[in-house]
Amino acid sequence: MFVIATAFAEEYHSHRVLEMLKNIPGLTWTPAIPDRFKDYTVEDMKSVYSTKSMSKHSVQNVAYRAIDLPASFSWLTEKPECLEVRDQGDCGSCWAMSAVGSFSDNRCIQGKDATRVTYSEQYEISCDHIDRGCGGGNIHFDVTFMKRNGVPTDKCVSYKSGKDGKKRACPTKCDDGSAIPAHFKIDKYENVCQGEESIMAALTKGTIQTGFTVYSDFNYYTGGIYQHKFGTMEGGHAVVIVGYGEENGTKYWDVRNSWGPSWGENGYFRIVRGTNECDFESECYLQTVL
Repeated sequence: MFVIATAFAEEYHSHRVLEMLKNIPGLTWTPAIPDRFKDYTVEDMKSVYSTKSMSKHSVQNVAYRAIDLPASFSWLTEKPECLEVRDQGDCGSCWAMSAVGSFSDNRCIQGKDATRVTYSEQYEISCDHIDRGCGGGNIHFDVTFMKRNGVPTDKCVSYKSGKDGKKRACPTKCDDGSAIPAHFKIDKYENVCQGEESIMAALTKGTIQTGFTVYSDFNYYTGGIYQHKFGTMEGGHAVVIVGYGEENGTKYWDVRNSWGPSWGENGYFRIVRGTNECDFESECYLQTVL
């Protein structure tokens, strides 16, 4: 007779924590267990996050001047055809998703592409050897890579790491065996996180990559304006700011995530604006494209 011992992985989400969040007075966001992460274990959730860069590098810090800014602004309404929600899958590639995603947005917004072209996150994950592939990255290093090396299109090198969490070798050819064409590069990038109004003004030029510190209550977010209320630090996450606004007296940033369109508010979330919530306004990059 054989006895088989089975180790049960600990589920991440807790109904006790969920009920506690639901009963916090004045909560500006809706807590629930997102379908995207149902049945995720503690280890599964660890694979989602990256490393938040608070890099004190020699970066051009630019304070944009806020002149006659509208009360609200969003590329979701201005040029929705230039935006796309991607899904990083089981790879901690938010750093590449946010950098390449903003690049794809801004080539469309800034008129370099007639329509939105999706550029290759996979190429950056596989070929940027300073960052750590599915193990995380640094939001300064990845824009530096894109300025120096550029990336091809997703049609040439498609996203594969989300299926198994593996980095893969840097490709020398497109998926179809053809030669990789000339890469598309960032012209310049500026750290525009020089105060709330600087970010607001810079947003009128294009979408902006940023990173923030994630606490466990964020993993219960399903809608509304997020403010950290409970839980321990989970890691860092890189995302894309696409706009700003105000609702019922609470100012917010409109933000695109990389967890697919079924998560949050159709793939987006809002976070309180003007208070550097979770270090959200500490370091962020506006890209100008070639």
